[in-house]
Amino acid sequence: MEDPYLEKVDEQWNTIIMAYEDFKDKKPIIEYDITHGKIYSHPAKEYIQTLSSRTKNQTQKQYEEAIKKNQFMLFVKDFENRKLKSYIFDLPF
Repeated sequence: MEDPYLEKVDEQWNTIIMAYEDFKDKKPIIEYDITHGKIYSHPAKEYIQTLSSRTKNQTQKQYEEAIKKNQFMLFVKDFENRKLKSYIFDLPF
């Protein structure tokens, strides 16, 4: 089954990377709100605290591993379909 969000991420890839680069020293988590077409850069610790207790620990571990591997986390938020999906991508720099 094809991921319905990857095409949308690809369309906004340059903006997503710019959002990361603006705060790269802080190792942010990027959020792409596809419903409103907005991309945000969040401090990781604060963003993780907003997640449900069910996903906090797993996300924290994934985030720490991504940072070690020169990667970043992207969350796609889809209000219309009530979805929040995480991705890990290699940093292009």
